[in-house]
Amino acid sequence: MANIIKDDRSPRPPSHGGGPVKKDDDKHLKIEIDSLKCCPLPDCPCETGELIKNAGFEILSTDDFQAFAHWKAVNPVSNTVVTQAPPDMTPVQYEGIRAAWFRTEASDLEQHSISLQQNVTVTPGCIYQLSFAENLLAGSPATFPSLVGRVYYTDSAGNQFDLINIPIATSGIFQDKVDKGFNFHQKTADIPVPCDVSKVTVQFDFSVRDTGGTIWLLDGVSLRAVSSVSSCSKDGCASSGGICQTRNLVRNGNFEDISGSIGSPSLYWRQLPESGALAEVVSYSTSYEGTFSVLFASIETESPTFKSVSLRQIVPVTPGCRLEFSFAENFRNRGDGAGDTPRLIGRVFWVDDGGTEFDLINIPIAKIGGENDENQGFNFHKRIADVPVPCNVTSVYVQFDFSVTDIRNTQWILDAVQLRPVPWDPVCCLDCKGVS
Repeated sequence: MANIIKDDRSPRPPSHGGGPVKKDDDKHLKIEIDSLKCCPLPDCPCETGELIKNAGFEILSTDDFQAFAHWKAVNPVSNTVVTQAPPDMTPVQYEGIRAAWFRTEASDLEQHSISLQQNVTVTPGCIYQLSFAENLLAGSPATFPSLVGRVYYTDSAGNQFDLINIPIATSGIFQDKVDKGFNFHQKTADIPVPCDVSKVTVQFDFSVRDTGGTIWLLDGVSLRAVSSVSSCSKDGCASSGGICQTRNLVRNGNFEDISGSIGSPSLYWRQLPESGALAEVVSYSTSYEGTFSVLFASIETESPTFKSVSLRQIVPVTPGCRLEFSFAENFRNRGDGAGDTPRLIGRVFWVDDGGTEFDLINIPIAKIGGENDENQGFNFHKRIADVPVPCNVTSVYVQFDFSVTDIRNTQWILDAVQLRPVPWDPVCCLDCKGVS
């Protein structure tokens, strides 16, 4: 993917010194920015009831290819199914008379997986809470099955953004987890639904590597709003302070939640490439704050070789807001033969429909040989974007690119990643007073 930085493709911050900002083009657009004005939006209350349909799986589907009404099983792999209790087995449920049974049928030893999902209409700006009950009814200790409950939305490019993620691991004493009854799980989203999103997907991802016979039950699913009024509206309008809120948009920026999946050392973060590179990103115990951080490390080769790996998170943003990016890093060790080649670059960028990347913020760090800069503690970096998020962009990538040419053991620690909107007047509210 090309990395092309084109500032002329991004709108410039307005000047506040001389009144309205005018742009004389074919559309004769005039935008007046005034902190006392706001964008007229309805005052939106959040829902007070249950949003999941058929939350207890009591209603069966009339579709021959789906088990339960309002639910859809997708992406089945290797004889994996979602059904009600089989006729030859005693029904087990958390409430009511039915539950959803994730099951693997007899096969050779292979990977099995399937997802069960429901699309839900929500109110932009509201915060939601997911809860459900699960029971690992049958399985083998060598297979380590997995079940993940998620609430996510999908942008126009097909990218999925998790609002809630509840992974259920089977590590530890396996026998203590099988057929021990239902466990109840509940988690509230850290952030509200973005103001341009009105639908989310509630999905449960089941996977296991076995020869069949694994059974995991799901019941009592619930999605409810826990906020009373949408943050996208205030007193009948959306104020600039409400739009460009100064909260951290990066999830798990301090890497404390290490329950990520394969290729993801920490929850919400993704290593690129996930495998096959000559460098890796792993969870680490030396931190700038909290308990954990992540460590970029080169993998041993026989001779000096170029190695690189990236760590990425997709972050929802508000168009028209400027962003402040900060993080802490510690150059832990200059590997054998590394010389002056170690590099760590922190980036915030967006991608257009053609796949071209446009940097909003770029913080390059080079470690030149002879600086005696190894293991000298953490350095903190902070930078504000020169331009706001373009008006047609609702998500950006926060990414760290590590590279080195060495034989082995170059190490770089990263922690305390934050991306925050700068409080100022957003430039993309075309319903503001002064637009004609």
